[in-house]
Amino acid sequence: RILHGAQWVEPPEKRNLPVTYYGPRSGLGVALSVLRPESPRRLGMVGLGAGTLAAYGKAGDVVRFYEINPHVLKIAREQFHFLNESPARVEVAIADARLSLEREPPQGFDLLAIDAFSGDAIPTHLLSAEALDLYLRHLKPDGAILFHVTNRYLNLAPVVAKLAASRGLRALLISEEPTDEQEEDLYYSSSDWVVVTRDEALLAHPDLAQVAKEIEVSESTPLWTDDFNNLVRILK
Repeated sequence: RILHGAQWVEPPEKRNLPVTYYGPRSGLGVALSVLRPESPRRLGMVGLGAGTLAAYGKAGDVVRFYEINPHVLKIAREQFHFLNESPARVEVAIADARLSLEREPPQGFDLLAIDAFSGDAIPTHLLSAEALDLYLRHLKPDGAILFHVTNRYLNLAPVVAKLAASRGLRALLISEEPTDEQEEDLYYSSSDWVVVTRDEALLAHPDLAQVAKEIEVSESTPLWTDDFNNLVRILK
């Protein structure tokens, strides 16, 4: 029941437009529009899906995906065009993302998107304080981590905000509720993305600040670690 990605088939000029949870007004789209858009960037994503992030890649960019399932890569390569037609250099690491990141030297990502939490059986090892420390090791000092927290069952935004605060970072929520003003809007999905960064200038950018909001974190919101998490406390 999880939508992992979609793509226009006709007309051909639309097939590399990012849709579903990744449109230009999603948290991911907004962050990419204001995060050094004119400079070559190194973009990372945990979770390949259809490879939609590659649609944002430009010549000179590197887009690196982490995907645990090799069959997903086969589908993305053979049935979608985002990976094959991106002007960016596309890399895919097939393994558990956390294990890959633990083994790799620092990647120097401008943006790292964590997109693995849509269902009810979420990989909690990707949403712990230790995992955040690992992501930060691979992030540029003024880069951003984007957590895709759209979920029918769990309220994950406060968990991410608690993690961010524990490491002296800011976290803001960007929610998109698509309209039907344009034909493309029919193929955008409601989405929630949390932007985590230490770069106050990025959060203060007008295009981001006007759509982002603070996340309410209660005293009972737990700090997730490799040793502790509690899904019952964050049930919607």
